[in-house]
Amino acid sequence: MRTLRCKCGEAIAWTTDSFPDCQGCEKCQTTYAGHPDGHKPLQPHTWKTRYNENTGKPYKICEKCYTIDEESYKQSKINE
Repeated sequence: MRTLRCKCGEAIAWTTDSFPDCQGCEKCQTTYAGHPDGHKPLQPHTWKTRYNENTGKPYKICEKCYTIDEESYKQSKINE
């Protein structure tokens, strides 16, 4: 298990793998890295459309890190 940090040190993550470039610190806008020279600029999520199995409505999920867009997911759960 490795401990990774952002450049400012505020965000900490533990992993056995690595993280995609869309995960990191919102404050300093850098990715997680194990060494100060390994930080990259934080990239935006790459959204992909999925559909709620119960309602059939679309929501967004990042195809790199699988983070779900909370607002679109909340809207996809509403039955009308």
